[in-house]
Amino acid sequence: MEEFFIPRRSAIALLMKSRKSLLADAEEQTPAVAERLHAAAEDLARLLLDVRAGRVQVFELNEPTRMRVVISAD
Repeated sequence: MEEFFIPRRSAIALLMKSRKSLLADAEEQTPAVAERLHAAAEDLARLLLDVRAGRVQVFELNEPTRMRVVISAD
């Protein structure tokens, strides 16, 4: 797993992009797969709120590749 140290602003942009990608992929899937992707997008939305509020300093993403993100000082 790769580890990235990025500013909060970039972490927020990464989460927004990942969520948007999941929702776009859900449009082309079967209902069962789409439901799972929507649930994952909802998890990202909650994580996004926590990152924005400064409650989370480290998180992991599994899609498209596994990565660990550490939020650094701006």
